[in-house]
Amino acid sequence: MFGLPFHHIFDSNTKILGLNHRNRLIMRKLNPRKYKKYADDKLLSKKLLAKYRIKTPELFKIIRTKEQIEYINWSSLPKSFVIKPNRGTHGAGIIVFYGQKKGKLEWIMPNMESMSVNDIKQHLADIIDGKFSIDGKADVAFFEERIVNHKTLKPFSYRGIPDIRVIAYNSIPIMAELRLPTKESKGTANLHAGGIGVGIDIASGVTTTAIHRKGFDMIGDQYNEIEETLDSPKIPLQGIKIPFWDKILELTAKCQQHSKLGFLGVDIAIDAEKGPLILELNARPGLAIQLANQEGLLERINQVRRLKKKSVAKAIMIAKNLFGGEIEEQVESITGKEIIGLVETVTITPVDEVIEALAALKSSTKRKKQVKIPTEVIKAKIDTGARKSSIDYRLAIQLGYKELEKVQELFDKTYKTSAAAHEAMEPYKARLSEFDYISSFIVVRSGNGITIRPIIRANIALGGIKKTYILTVSNRSAMIYPVILGRKDLKEFLIDPSKTFTMR
Repeated sequence: MFGLPFHHIFDSNTKILGLNHRNRLIMRKLNPRKYKKYADDKLLSKKLLAKYRIKTPELFKIIRTKEQIEYINWSSLPKSFVIKPNRGTHGAGIIVFYGQKKGKLEWIMPNMESMSVNDIKQHLADIIDGKFSIDGKADVAFFEERIVNHKTLKPFSYRGIPDIRVIAYNSIPIMAELRLPTKESKGTANLHAGGIGVGIDIASGVTTTAIHRKGFDMIGDQYNEIEETLDSPKIPLQGIKIPFWDKILELTAKCQQHSKLGFLGVDIAIDAEKGPLILELNARPGLAIQLANQEGLLERINQVRRLKKKSVAKAIMIAKNLFGGEIEEQVESITGKEIIGLVETVTITPVDEVIEALAALKSSTKRKKQVKIPTEVIKAKIDTGARKSSIDYRLAIQLGYKELEKVQELFDKTYKTSAAAHEAMEPYKARLSEFDYISSFIVVRSGNGITIRPIIRANIALGGIKKTYILTVSNRSAMIYPVILGRKDLKEFLIDPSKTFTMR
């Protein structure tokens, strides 16, 4: 599919939505002119969304005539802001300013070049003349707040703000992509300018396949599949968990319901403090999103076209059920990592030396009896806040770690200071030769106080991976889960916080 223009991809039997089909059959039917104005006019969009308390970036100033340009108080402008044409398309005419030169009326753009007051005046005049408007007619310029990049997405963006585009049909979010700024795109998230598009699994909000435009000809755009960011440092693009994912789906469904546009692209950015903000509504969303998701819009449209109007909550539930779930197989094949949730079923068995010790206890003078390997299947908490993994001492004893009974006094004892705990630990460390499978002792400070914990090794099977874990042993009787798996032991996995309970 990659490298083929959309005009030639579509036919009556395909799952891909082509440009001609989008314009003739979908746009004309679903997006009549009286509603299309809400997408084509950004200021009208802001007014509509404000009515329903849907947040957009704060509006600073509107410039409707060239005469108004001369009355702008440049000193009153913030150090960072955005200038937009009201009826612009494909990101044309939008300029983001990240800061102001010290002591000068000059503002810095993502490419680190600056614009003087005269330069900005000229750009505003071009906007008013209609240079960037969708129909070439006279336009309006406006200033709005610059969004501060969310920490999760900032590493993947080159001096710009990424956005999430979600396409909705019949009030149901049917496809989504993350759009990332690059050096080539001069800090904008527009794919036509050289930005990166990354498909997003609707159910989980986790990124899948990434694409980048490789060229343009008389027929249309062409894209390459990529695995990493284009600019240094190179970072893998698959497996990114989009923050506020459920809220983003909710905003998308609400925008479609309130705008009454039947086929709608909603562009959303995530501000570091304010969370998701609607950048704009798009009545003619681009079709490269299908390549980023490796699936066709037409097929997804057909799946929801006959559904009766649902509440926002039900629309999101339908979207997740219909258009999610495959992310796990895709991400696992791409990254080699399995996706797990916050609580998972694990199988725990003792290591060989414990099994041998148990066999020795059962052996007779005449012949050695075969020992049944102790096995426990339990729920474990996946805890990235904990560095190391831990097990309750009672569960460990059930698994055959009988020598923990010799240090049982440790499990209910706390110390006032770390120094006191280290002093108390020395006699236990001196007795290590007495224990066959206690590796060491450590002092741990936790919410329960300062304690001394033995360290053991055990085999744990989580998902499709079985390996030997190093576990600190503690009293977890007050906890729901007898085992926690810390981040040191989770390098083979990707964690989806929305998966609270396992289905395994």
